[in-house]
Amino acid sequence: MTQSGQSKPIMVDVGGIVFADGGGAFDVLARLPLGADYATTFRNFDVQKQKPQIRQLKVVGSESITVPAGTFEAYKVESTSADDDADKQTIWIAKDSHKVVKISAILPSLGGAVLTSQLVP
Repeated sequence: MTQSGQSKPIMVDVGGIVFADGGGAFDVLARLPLGADYATTFRNFDVQKQKPQIRQLKVVGSESITVPAGTFEAYKVESTSADDDADKQTIWIAKDSHKVVKISAILPSLGGAVLTSQLVP
């Protein structure tokens, strides 16, 4: 791993299959068979803590959401760390195209800062 110009090897026994977190992770989650009351649990690798974590994903509702790219009927999906309720991501996924239209993530490692990402035209 390279961060802030410094390289650091990662050598961790993850104990089984983990979901590959990264740039396309939310797009992969958007392809799950989402629907009312859909829920699943998956293992992820927390690079900052250098350990595997269990995440719980659940469709918590449907809503119309407006972002710079337009208005979408979307599933509202929450992904929460099983170890830390403060580590939470809310993802809005368009029902028709399964595009991720908005992400709001609480970052405990940054003092609870909120990261927001929206689909643009």
